[in-house]
Amino acid sequence: MTHSPDSPAVTVLLVEDDVVIRTLQRYVLTRAGLGVVECADLSDAETYLRAHTPDVIVLDLNLPGGHGLNLLPEIDRRRTAVLVMTSMGQQHTQDTSGDLSDDFMTKPFDPNTFVLRIQKLARQWQA
Repeated sequence: MTHSPDSPAVTVLLVEDDVVIRTLQRYVLTRAGLGVVECADLSDAETYLRAHTPDVIVLDLNLPGGHGLNLLPEIDRRRTAVLVMTSMGQQHTQDTSGDLSDDFMTKPFDPNTFVLRIQKLARQWQA
């Protein structure tokens, strides 16, 4: 688990086991002025969420330690938006996670679209 050194107004928790994807996500979000916390597996994310409430969570579905949706009971959904991001582009995955998350994106992803969607979710939750 790594933390951004700054304390921006919006904090995004990345729950992603692929270091290349997580690095790209962190890069584009920090360039947009967002705070980023990274967790590489379900256990790290659970530990983080017991002590912190991020504004937005970017949640991969296939994680070491379990399925990403298993994290949902740990999330304060009144204060945190969830964007499910997965390489499993099947409609079934979107239908299943769509009922449980606030947004859905498939990998690979367009970095600009990714940032815009995170900013939109953050604005909705801060309103």
